[in-house]
Amino acid sequence: MASRSSELRAGFSSSTLDVPMYAFDNIVSRFRDRKRGANVVLCGSDCYVDAQARSNIKSPFDTDVVCGMDSMEHILDYTFGRLGIDTGRIEHPVLMTETLCNPEYSRSQMNELLFEAYQVDSVNYGLDALFSAYANGIRDDGLVVSAGRSSTLVVPLMAARGVLDTAKRQAWGGSQAVEFLQRLLQLKYPNCPQKITTYEVQRMLEELCYTSSDYDAEIRHLQVPENLAKADRVVQLPYTAPERKEKTQEEIERAEERKRAASRRLQEQTRLMRQEKAQQNENDLKYYTLLREWKDKESQEEYLARLENEGFDTEQGFERLYKRLDTSVRKNRAEELGEEFQEEKKEPEFPLVDVPDADLDEEGLKEKRRQLLMKAGHEARLRARAEKEEGKRLEEEREAKEREEQRENPEAWLKKIHAQYDKTLARIHERKRLREMLPNRKSAAAQQRMKSITALASENDAGNTGSQRRRKRGEDEDTFGADDSDWAVYRTINDATNEEEEAEDHALLEQLEQKLLEFDDQFTEEDTYAAMLRRKTRLTNTFLRGFEPKWDPEDAIQFHQLHLNVERIRVPEVSWQPIMAGVDQAGVGELCRHVLRSFDETVRGRMIQNVLVTGRYSQLPGFDTRLQTTLRSVLPPRAPLSVRRASNPRFDAWRGMRQWVLEQDEVFRATSITRADYEEKGSGWFQEHGLSACVKM
Repeated sequence: MASRSSELRAGFSSSTLDVPMYAFDNIVSRFRDRKRGANVVLCGSDCYVDAQARSNIKSPFDTDVVCGMDSMEHILDYTFGRLGIDTGRIEHPVLMTETLCNPEYSRSQMNELLFEAYQVDSVNYGLDALFSAYANGIRDDGLVVSAGRSSTLVVPLMAARGVLDTAKRQAWGGSQAVEFLQRLLQLKYPNCPQKITTYEVQRMLEELCYTSSDYDAEIRHLQVPENLAKADRVVQLPYTAPERKEKTQEEIERAEERKRAASRRLQEQTRLMRQEKAQQNENDLKYYTLLREWKDKESQEEYLARLENEGFDTEQGFERLYKRLDTSVRKNRAEELGEEFQEEKKEPEFPLVDVPDADLDEEGLKEKRRQLLMKAGHEARLRARAEKEEGKRLEEEREAKEREEQRENPEAWLKKIHAQYDKTLARIHERKRLREMLPNRKSAAAQQRMKSITALASENDAGNTGSQRRRKRGEDEDTFGADDSDWAVYRTINDATNEEEEAEDHALLEQLEQKLLEFDDQFTEEDTYAAMLRRKTRLTNTFLRGFEPKWDPEDAIQFHQLHLNVERIRVPEVSWQPIMAGVDQAGVGELCRHVLRSFDETVRGRMIQNVLVTGRYSQLPGFDTRLQTTLRSVLPPRAPLSVRRASNPRFDAWRGMRQWVLEQDEVFRATSITRADYEEKGSGWFQEHGLSACVKM
């Protein structure tokens, strides 16, 4: 007798064991061993023996339907051999499980394989969920929820017979959950130092994940870093610790002394260089002072010739250098005496600005242009200073007006400050949202940006058609940017990344926070924007690397760790909200409600008294509790609901098969497909019974 699914369980009905004799994954690995020069075929757990075997693993199943009969033949050979059947003909009746509404073609191929290759006497098929219900003593009406490795089934029973017309199937099970968890870990740790195998992820799923009784409430609870840290489970990956040579205290002290000595040498070199530079400036100043005295001793032409021989093009250049040296020397002397140096500031003069160009030679014209630039800069600084003072005066007036409003109506003033704070915070969040959306070319922000660029290009093309010709003839020039309105399109395009506006908003936000902290007792440091960012950063760090110890990328132990927290409830939640994983189907609770509503109130009342949860994936903690909570919410308050787990969700299907054969041997033999039926009625023939997986049409 054999039970087959993604995991194969096999044994004899006459066995006294309460579990199958053999259970292993339904996989095959076929490859050529180059060292031995032979073809190798491995089945079950032997497929994990080495890397070459693991890389060639195949399953005869496509989801939960057998499609690879070649691989299935190898698995059956391996199974019969492990059971001790070494004859060319299988003389035992065979009972196997198949998926709900298994395609006739798949069953026909299996019949052909069993009758032609193994010469079996008879074969019978049934549904593992119904066999599990039989093993758990359901002999009347009931509801079976079987969460297997490839799918989840909801099958109603009436008088211990499966009502498959109203059964429901969800294409989500343990294998999909393992794949989903693996993808989440790959996204969470893209730089994981080693590959996480499917087997390791499956162990994480089965040992660390659980079904939440209230997913939304628990997610809100986990938004607090301390709560997230309590739910965190650390998975330590294998690693090789780097060899670190520990230094003795004497070696550490010698290294520190070498650092201090090097620092002293550097300071001494810097001091000597400064002294040399100061002495050089003193000597240069004395020399240039003597040179400067020649101005009163000789004519202007001779003096300019003397300056030219010294390397100066103009007298003004010499005067600038002399002034710079004089300032440096006086500053150095003040520092040596420990006095504070104050440079004399006097209003700059521009004597050549008003002199006509005709009265100046070439050097004078150059100097005049330089003074014009200096004068323009000086006047610009004066205007900026005046504007700053005016802005300061206006700010003082605004603050005085605000203080007056605060004194007259404190509540209204505080309400206004809160409104300004909320508005500023909303602008910051909106700008951040747009900035995050811009890389996605299909987002609304990116589309608006492209529209603005297109409009700008269209306007330029339309407006510059004639002007381009004129510009070539020199009749027109490009004046774009002369008007402030020309830059509006660029402000629109770069609105999401305008650093200037963002800095102003942050400065305004800090000012408003200071006022709220001072005058609003309900506004605390924990309500500020900085505190919110700290909480978010702390939550992100806890999500990725745990709460403690502090993340150290140089620590090999921490670098080889995975932290499971939100994933522990997120992956099992897909069974109840499949849309979370992109599966467009109803959840388990919704499927159960649909099935129950297919029956009248009397039958439904009997069914909800025998709700059985079975299947390997249903072993996750909280699955039965969540199912009971979900069903209770749609049933009358005093409805006799009873949800229980199978005594052994993994092997109860096999136990039910064994029990059914022993207790109902006549039904088993009467509904089996014999060799005579196969030869007479074809490979697609089957016999229906109360626990079969298909309805005869």
